[in-house]
Amino acid sequence: MDKKILVVDDSEIVKNVIEKALSFYGYTNIIFASDGAEALKIIKDNIGSIALYVFDVNMPVMDGLTLVKETRQIDTTTPIIMLTTETDKKKMLIARDNGATGWVIKPFEAEKFIKVIEMYLK
Repeated sequence: MDKKILVVDDSEIVKNVIEKALSFYGYTNIIFASDGAEALKIIKDNIGSIALYVFDVNMPVMDGLTLVKETRQIDTTTPIIMLTTETDKKKMLIARDNGATGWVIKPFEAEKFIKVIEMYLK
């Protein structure tokens, strides 16, 4: 499984948990960014080669909702999973309307997270 996954989160702890979960299930081609602005540069530099995006909602510099909107300007098809502690339905709807395809609430169980990942990568 060599599909490239971009994970964008400002928490090192969350990035480590995600990396361990993905690696355990055989996903090792993971790119990390700490905010939306950094992620957008990575997306532009890797257009067409990333199979899945995982974006945190609340981040410095550029938040996840803005990042979804910006990403959809340059990549309309790659699935975007929002990862957040937010349970705010309004934010979920904004993310969906901007082009997000999935939503995972933190903290999450690795197994459930991977099921969502695999649903979009299969």
